Amino acid sequence: MVLIQNTGMFEAGDSIRGLGIDIEFPLVRIIGYRGWTKHGITKDLAARFTEPILHAYGINYYLIESNDDVERISETFEEAERSRRPVASLLGAEYS
Repeated sequence: MVLIQNTGMFEAGDSIRGLGIDIEFPLVRIIGYRGWTKHGITKDLAARFTEPILHAYGINYYLIESNDDVERISETFEEAERSRRPVASLLGAEYS
């Protein structure tokens, strides 16, 4: 498991490809979703790129917005183990 902010994920692109995707390592990423709120994207542009980058790498993710969503973290681990691929949980600003 890696705990990282979305801007750190941007910097780790080659590691995501090499460790997670190429060798089928079931790495769970808990990503702080900087710039995102449930009211929409803020002026911080980091949020604008987070989901498109995950889509580009083919990485599934779960959004954690409140305490009601915490079980999605377990689902993230289960999917990573089952698929042998990286999976992420995005922690929305209100939750983190």
